[in-house]
Amino acid sequence: MLAPLLILNLVLLSIQIEDSSGTTLLKTWALRIQSPVLTAGDMVFGSVKRIWHNYIWLVGAREENRRLKETVSRLSILNRSYEEERQENERLRNLLAISELASEDTGFYTVGARVSARAPEFLANILYIDRGSKHGVSVNAPVLSGNVIVGRVLLAAEYYSQVQLITNPDASIGAMLDESRTPGVLTGDGDALLIMNYISNTLPVKVGELVLSSGLDGIFPKGIMLGTVVVSERGNDIFREIKVKPAVDLIRLEEVTILITKPI
Repeated sequence: MLAPLLILNLVLLSIQIEDSSGTTLLKTWALRIQSPVLTAGDMVFGSVKRIWHNYIWLVGAREENRRLKETVSRLSILNRSYEEERQENERLRNLLAISELASEDTGFYTVGARVSARAPEFLANILYIDRGSKHGVSVNAPVLSGNVIVGRVLLAAEYYSQVQLITNPDASIGAMLDESRTPGVLTGDGDALLIMNYISNTLPVKVGELVLSSGLDGIFPKGIMLGTVVVSERGNDIFREIKVKPAVDLIRLEEVTILITKPI
């Protein structure tokens, strides 16, 4: 019985006794007991609030990121479509550029074709087109891209043909320098560049000079673009060492034009 009475007495005293600020001891003790609890609760509530805020922000950021990715994807597809149309229009303009060669005075008419296949790597200078003898194509018919010679027909079946590109090691074309009109023979060696043969060391040949077909081989008409001189050096014998870059990218050919001789 003594202990409860002592506790009751202490409680009554704490209610009556005040500190210097006027607060009773009971209230001070209660505040001290509640303070850690309130502080911990405030910290937990603040953490939950921050986590929830960050979660909402993250969800919004992810959604915005998803929308941006979709927009970028659509724009990329649209841009690629425009680029494909531009390239196709460029190729069509190149095909139309050869129409001058098919005039009444030249004795040629043209047949357009698409590149349908390429030979394996060791025969990379051979390609196949979707036009053949049924379309008037014959062996040795010149093949052009725009107004540039790219090769000749090597074999002609009914509905497809095999084309030997000018970079083929077995290819040779009667050629001439545009400025001096000096004739020579342009040959391939399986590399990206062509070799201009039989040009004298005494003849100055500048890098950048155009090389045209000479018409002396009996296959290609005269004056059609072949390429540009990129190397011109004095040779060890009587002829210069000249290398020519083809005027078109032969690796990326998609459409070509075949020159067909008109029947007499």
